[in-house]
Amino acid sequence: MMIEHWNKLDEWLRAASGSDAALDQALSEAFGVKPAPFTSSVEACRDLVRQTLPEWRLHLGYGASGIFPYAALVTDGSRVASDAPTVPLAVLRSAVAAKALQAPSAPPPA
Repeated sequence: MMIEHWNKLDEWLRAASGSDAALDQALSEAFGVKPAPFTSSVEACRDLVRQTLPEWRLHLGYGASGIFPYAALVTDGSRVASDAPTVPLAVLRSAVAAKALQAPSAPPPA
């Protein structure tokens, strides 16, 4: 999947404020995993990270204000962190950002 696709998914996640079945389906397709309630389940998000980003470590917490949760993904030489209105959305934003780091920016030459 090219970076433009991950960027569109990131925009959708940034507009989300909670559970969204259509977004869950799009995430399932983008990550190549079976459908799950990603936008409403912390465990589904943790499983997604374990399956699709096995070399990344996930850390969850709350920002300095203590209001919004954040999720940080760290691997050798790379770190992404996102906050969101819910823990699942924070994890998903970071997971999409991590995948975008690994994605090619243009299709390979024909």
